[in-house]
Amino acid sequence: MSRKLKIAICIFTIVAFVLTSSIFALAQEDSGVIDFYTVFSKDDVNKNRVGNSVYNWSIYMPQDAYINKDPKGSYFSMSSNSYKASINIEAILNKEGYTSLDEILLYGQDLISGYYSGSKLYSLKKGKDKQGQEYIEATSVYTDSFYVFVDEEESSGTFNLTRIYLSKNKRYNYIYRLTISMDLNFYLQHKNLLYKMADSFETNFDKNNPNIKDLADNVTSWRVHKNTSYGWQIDLPPYWKSTDIYNLEYNSSTQSFAPLYTDEEMGISTQKQQDTSSIIPSDSQQEYDEYLSVSFVTNSNVSFDKWVSQEIKSIELYNKELLKIISYKSLNIGTSKAKIYELRIRKSLNKTFVEKRLYVDSNNNKYVVRLYAAEEKYNKDKQKYERIINSFKVLPAKSRYFDSILWSGDLKPQNSLKTIKLNKAPFEMKISKDYKTNMPYYYYSYFSQIIGSSIPSAQGISDIETVMLYNTPYSILTINGGINVDPAEKIIKNTMQAWVESNEYKSKTVNMSLLKYADKNLSIYKFTYVYNISKLSELAKGNPNRDFNFMNLQNRIIYMIKYNQYYYTIDLSIPVLYYNSYTVSDFENFVKSIKIDKIEFSKLNIKFVKEDLEKFKKKEE
Repeated sequence: MSRKLKIAICIFTIVAFVLTSSIFALAQEDSGVIDFYTVFSKDDVNKNRVGNSVYNWSIYMPQDAYINKDPKGSYFSMSSNSYKASINIEAILNKEGYTSLDEILLYGQDLISGYYSGSKLYSLKKGKDKQGQEYIEATSVYTDSFYVFVDEEESSGTFNLTRIYLSKNKRYNYIYRLTISMDLNFYLQHKNLLYKMADSFETNFDKNNPNIKDLADNVTSWRVHKNTSYGWQIDLPPYWKSTDIYNLEYNSSTQSFAPLYTDEEMGISTQKQQDTSSIIPSDSQQEYDEYLSVSFVTNSNVSFDKWVSQEIKSIELYNKELLKIISYKSLNIGTSKAKIYELRIRKSLNKTFVEKRLYVDSNNNKYVVRLYAAEEKYNKDKQKYERIINSFKVLPAKSRYFDSILWSGDLKPQNSLKTIKLNKAPFEMKISKDYKTNMPYYYYSYFSQIIGSSIPSAQGISDIETVMLYNTPYSILTINGGINVDPAEKIIKNTMQAWVESNEYKSKTVNMSLLKYADKNLSIYKFTYVYNISKLSELAKGNPNRDFNFMNLQNRIIYMIKYNQYYYTIDLSIPVLYYNSYTVSDFENFVKSIKIDKIEFSKLNIKFVKEDLEKFKKKEE
């Protein structure tokens, strides 16, 4: 065989091998072994980094990494058995406005110390990565033994490395916290692996790098969402996703949607977020600037007009000062009857919302679509919101498990009152069955007053029984009763003195009044406490960051009753947003049903006399 032929055969063999290898690589069959790189999708075979394009970071990804992905992605965690480590990354909004790492060291220790709290801190220093990005680095060891002496070298536990980065990109106003926790014994033998991981972190997401897997939810186009269980569909804008907000208004099958990211997170708005911790309690539910819900209410054969008129009564529960019906009209959606209402709801001094309510009846299947947006957002992009609400359609197909769903309006009227009794004092009162005695956790935040502190409405011997009830929307009824041997005048003086010395009274942001009725051994006082919205506006004038949330501010009506040695308070607290004549009228009827011993309030000819609140002020010495 000639030398040239041998070379030709050799070249042919190499080319054939390369080609078959390439073909094999493109047409791999499932071997039964899970390949991490194909877990995300078939297009991610060669990814060796993960990151988030919204929060602007990326990091090396071990081949055996197991990722826990939050839908929004502001918190990321990953574990690797080969590295014996867990990796956590947080993108924290820089609300404090830190401009340097030195400021974080001086004033933001909580950002650093959280990850070595309970561990032995070994180092706290500043460093710089290969891209020139500075960071604060803390190392610590957490030992799993309670018997290790203070000066004894740890033999087992976890080595922790935390790095804090401050974004220099003005669009991304975040503090990044990287934490790597590695088995201590493994770390002592493989320190290079820990720092390989740490040094691979970048406060940047290179969209042109094909080897980075983007964990951000990048749904950048409109799409149709279909609910085949209840037979409807609607168009969703980019980045809108299902949310787990519990819809309080309808005891029916409701699906809710809201934007996944804020304007600031998307880079639409670079304005620093206002710290509203003094306005909205941290434990209250998240408030969205845009929100959509679709409810299947019933498949009752009640007439469409009767059903809508019953459903729309919820509008009457709003404070008339804070709600305005802009328009309403009837229309047809295909063969379905529909009515649409447009409302303006003022939820705080600075925030007004536009709400659209669409009521649809398709062959007795009844749906309610609610869409609301902050007025400023709505006015900027009306076409988007019109497209959402106008895209609703009823589908012919539904779940095969679907059966009849009752509408409460079909039920025959029943006795709507129940009797509340106290054990420690003679007392009973009839109230609506709408009031429940078990208060959910998300109602607790509505007790706080915004201007001043909460003021007690009862004093005396501590042998007092309390019954607390709540009602949608967020009204709270508190009944106190027990022994108080002080005379009524002394009790009321002590109680009212705190109210008239409050900031609310002095600034006239609250209208307060006290009425009195007295007959033999019975004294009844009625105290009303109602916020003056125009005065609140005056108080906030000139300060654009000063706001008052009308869900958190509470109007109150308190009856204080002294009968022989017993003292009672019946306290109704209603958010300003929902302070209305219907709820107040119901409450007054509840009070008329009170029975104390042999006294029935319904049989009393109660004529109140107005008290002068100024007499309860502290006398100047």
